Amino acid sequence: MRPFDPALLRAVPAARRPVAALGALGTAGGLLAVGQALLVAWLVTAVATGGPLRVPALALLGVVLARGLLAALAERVTASAGQRVSAAVRRQLLRRWLTVPEELRPAPEVALTRATEGAGSLEPYVGRYLPALVTAAVVPVLAVVTLAVVDVWSALVVVLTLPLMPLFAALIGKHTQDETEKRWAALTTLSGHFLDVVRGLPTLVNYGRAEHQAGIVAEVGERHRRATVRTLRTAFLSTAALELLATISVAMVAVGVGLRLAVGWVDLQVALTAILLAPEAYWPVRRVGAEFHNAADGAAALEAMGDDLGGFAASGAGDPRDDAPAGDGGRAVAAGCAVVGWRHVVPGAPVSVEGVRFAHPGRAAVLDGLSLHTPVGPGLTALTGASGAGKSTLLDVLAGLHLPGTGSVTVPGDVHYARQRPLLVPGTVRDNLLLAAPNVTDGETVFALTAVGLWPALAAREGLDTVLGDDGFGLSAGQRARLSLARARLASAPVLLLDEPTAHVAARDKPRLHEVILELAEHRRVVVATHDTALAGMAHDHWSLLPSAEGDHEAARPDVRTGMETARSDVRTGVEAARSDVRTGMETARSDVRSGRRVLWAGLLGGLSTGCGVALTAASGWLIVQASFQPVILTLLVAIVGVRAFGIGRPLLRYAERVVSHDIALADLAWRRSRAYDRLIPLTPARLGRRSRADVLTAVVQDLDDVADRTVRVTVPLLAAAFASGLAVLVLLFVLPTAAPVLALGTLAAFAVGRLGQRLEAAAHRALVTARGRVHAEATAVAGQLSAYRAVVADPGTALTPLDSATTAQAAAVRRAASARAVATGLAWLVLGATATTVAWQAGTAFAAGTLSAPFAALVALTPLALADTWTGLPEVFGARARAAAAATRLEDVLAQEPAVVDPRPAASADSSATAPAARPRHTAVSAELSGVTARWAEEGPIDLAALDLCAAPGSRVLLTGPNGAGKSTALAVLARHLDALSGSYRQDGTEVNALPLAHTRSTLAVVDDEPHVFAGTVRANLLLARPDATDEEVCRALAAAGLRGWLDAHRGGLDATLTGLSGGERTRLAIARAILSDRPVLLLDEPTAHLDRPTARSVLHDLVTSAPDRAVVMVSHEPVLVLSPDTTWDVLQLERPDAPGPVAEHRALVG
Repeated sequence: MRPFDPALLRAVPAARRPVAALGALGTAGGLLAVGQALLVAWLVTAVATGGPLRVPALALLGVVLARGLLAALAERVTASAGQRVSAAVRRQLLRRWLTVPEELRPAPEVALTRATEGAGSLEPYVGRYLPALVTAAVVPVLAVVTLAVVDVWSALVVVLTLPLMPLFAALIGKHTQDETEKRWAALTTLSGHFLDVVRGLPTLVNYGRAEHQAGIVAEVGERHRRATVRTLRTAFLSTAALELLATISVAMVAVGVGLRLAVGWVDLQVALTAILLAPEAYWPVRRVGAEFHNAADGAAALEAMGDDLGGFAASGAGDPRDDAPAGDGGRAVAAGCAVVGWRHVVPGAPVSVEGVRFAHPGRAAVLDGLSLHTPVGPGLTALTGASGAGKSTLLDVLAGLHLPGTGSVTVPGDVHYARQRPLLVPGTVRDNLLLAAPNVTDGETVFALTAVGLWPALAAREGLDTVLGDDGFGLSAGQRARLSLARARLASAPVLLLDEPTAHVAARDKPRLHEVILELAEHRRVVVATHDTALAGMAHDHWSLLPSAEGDHEAARPDVRTGMETARSDVRTGVEAARSDVRTGMETARSDVRSGRRVLWAGLLGGLSTGCGVALTAASGWLIVQASFQPVILTLLVAIVGVRAFGIGRPLLRYAERVVSHDIALADLAWRRSRAYDRLIPLTPARLGRRSRADVLTAVVQDLDDVADRTVRVTVPLLAAAFASGLAVLVLLFVLPTAAPVLALGTLAAFAVGRLGQRLEAAAHRALVTARGRVHAEATAVAGQLSAYRAVVADPGTALTPLDSATTAQAAAVRRAASARAVATGLAWLVLGATATTVAWQAGTAFAAGTLSAPFAALVALTPLALADTWTGLPEVFGARARAAAAATRLEDVLAQEPAVVDPRPAASADSSATAPAARPRHTAVSAELSGVTARWAEEGPIDLAALDLCAAPGSRVLLTGPNGAGKSTALAVLARHLDALSGSYRQDGTEVNALPLAHTRSTLAVVDDEPHVFAGTVRANLLLARPDATDEEVCRALAAAGLRGWLDAHRGGLDATLTGLSGGERTRLAIARAILSDRPVLLLDEPTAHLDRPTARSVLHDLVTSAPDRAVVMVSHEPVLVLSPDTTWDVLQLERPDAPGPVAEHRALVG
């Protein structure tokens, strides 16, 4: 990690001008600081000798005002520069990743961290640290040259000691680099974990594991806290060491000057100039150290981004697989290569693969030496094969989403890929369609939606302005599939890849989609992976994939063991104990924070540190003036010891304050994050479904950071400033009572200016927090779904259009906030200048009147100037307060929603039983009955489920079917207690569910939704969510019942294998195995066969419904023919859309 990496300026041209401007401003500020030191020496000499005060006082006031104007300008440039560079880096990273296969970009959690926190960490790096480096390279030279003119011996001391500071900084910085890299690893884990948990929160809620996961969230947050504190201790040590070294060096200058002054070798003004000018040579280097912890994050992020900022070589024609492990599909670092060695775009050529081999990490090759060709020109190619045979993987390779281990791909042009789980982003229907075709008109989009049969349902709502949530929340699975097909129809790509486009569509509506697909095939080459035999029969060309070893199905074999025996019980007990310890520790920390003891202690440390700085300056002035009278040296020893103590105490106390305050803030942050997660649980999924998960992540990451930062950036600095200023007023009250009110008024004015700045910044920060949330949300959405975006957008710029819009809004808000901050900063310097010159005038007048001695007159004159850093820093403190308030409001907006389901338990009871196991024994027969139930997802909006009667008695089988949008999934949500009924009655075992504890009701239900979530982790961990005490044998039985026995055997790690590259069918069957393992008496299944071939579907359903004959099963399906079997009776409910004429449900009892 280098202090400055020129790659930033080369790779991001937007950084060049801001960095140069900030360097120039820093240098100008350094020049004014040197001039101020000369003028202060002149003014104090005049005060102590009774000389004229008007000219030096007015000159000093002018220089202070000039510094204020320069500081105000620097605030604007700093804020804009940081935001501009971070935005450019973020966009460049995402654009780069959108053009390469998954194997040539970072893992999703790493990409997420780099595009959000990583890019954001460049703001202080660019805005503060780099200008400090420029200033450190220029200003010390100017100070030393000026000092040499004034006193060559003092300049010699500075020249000999100044090089030691960067040496010490480099030695300490090496350790900081190691700690920073560990912290970034912890931050990456935290980001990836939060993203995975938020995505899978509905699954955790379904199986009663959401509260347990809160402990893991707390544990991960605690690890991040410990890593951050370790890093900060080292970074703050660097600052303290540099300040201590500077203090000792200045003391050496002061001793030399004082001794020469005492024997008459120099005069008073020269001596004062030397001791005031010497710190200005060290100050820029100390500032570098003070900004070092910002630089550590920014430099580490920049180094981690590495070649992602450099771009591929324009002329590169090599094969990036040269750097990849052969044929394993693993991630490769292929810097500087163009991805053209394996994928060829040849106009007029057929779609073909030659000798393609691909394997997901840790698994056998799903494609091995595959060679296939379509005819030249437009037409329909059907890709068929058993579930898990590699159909989706082949389409991924054709689309360029995956890099094959060997072989090549040829396509005649751009490719549009409608995946099994289509990319549907938070926003309107129009927004989602424009991803593939940004220039189409509303008329064309309506025509495409009409062609797929979706427009009537949308027209009944808000049409193209219908708002969708994450993953198309607000539409049924079939409607999402239709929207994806409509988008493919609007795309201009000559090659369309469709992955099971009719899987979730009602049988009576499939012919319409068949017609659309055949129409598309008249002008383009369409490759469709499907289990729809009717659609496959219409194809002009067929590709058939044979099942791989992991696709074989075997019956459950109770005697089969994986051989992967683990100490699961011990591990689980250890995790629970760690979670308990972490939460207990954080509750204790939180209790301390609430009591304010640790915060007050940190504020006291900060006040003492600032007070030492004030005392050091004032006492040094007293000492030098006293020495000018050439007294006996022994009479100065007490003052010398005091100056030395103040000089040593300031950096040590500052180090202690920073460590303590940051530890408090990070513990508070970990507690708040865990608590925020707890508050998200009741809102899942109904209240969060329409809100982007990226918004939620922003709330529980960035907004929480700002709220928790109040301790470090607001509370402690305000306490320290008040303490130090009050102490200074008390000192003047004893030394020169007439000056004390002036200093007190100056203190109040400085605080008032800060408060004014807060009010000016408040509106800007509200807009800024909102805009920053949008930027974070858009970056998270893209970084978390890079392959999905790449599948549908022809130009990466289209995917980044919402991010660009959010960035523009953020830039405007940053400018507004910076302008308000600039006003407050300028006023703060004005208050400082007016107070300092007024107090100096009073001291000079008192000395001339004989009521104050010369040494004490110097002490009084220097005291306000010693408070310069404290007073001029108050606008930043109050600005942080405004930002924290805006973040808290935005956070509360997410967390304070009313849950969609009312839990009748008292709050205390709910908390106490959050982690307690369900009292109901597993697999106890339960009946569920709906009577006249209606429901809707939006708090205000159209009905999504019309009046429904349903009875699921123990052992019964209920099939819900009907057109898309009829409310089938809504009915399951009501049964699963994700949504309260709007009207009607829902009884479980004859008791109204609203009278039963929510956890009790949900503990009887196993849910498999239409897009099941699989967590990042092992096979075992994903299944044990449903039943943590299950044995390996029971897990294997559940997998076998779901048709995954052969799939498991193909994994090298068995149950300990990490899940990657799952097909839609495999993901669904894993969710089914989880439901079987849960052994709950009611199964709720939302289209569990949608992504399965027919033999597999029938086998899985047979095992599912026969595994426990007394279970109640409620299933949603568009293919009753797959569900019905000769030995099972199904009650079939045919639902109709609420806006359709006639009966909304027709009941039939069918025996296969």
